[in-house]
Amino acid sequence: MASSCRRPEHMAPPEMFYNEEEAKKYSQNSRMIEIQSQMSERALELLNLPEDQPCFLLDVGYVYWPGDV
Repeated sequence: MASSCRRPEHMAPPEMFYNEEEAKKYSQNSRMIEIQSQMSERALELLNLPEDQPCFLLDVGYVYWPGDV
């Protein structure tokens, strides 16, 4: 786990390290899209929301603040 802290995106927002072209490659990568879809589906399974009534889900995301590491 300690080695993962050396990744640039753990030190500052991705915009600091990836230009628009690199970000586009990442966001259009079919493997990444598949992995993120599977993770989303699994997260919904873990929530165990009732199937017979509508539910709201709030995704607050993550906001980088200077000094976060």
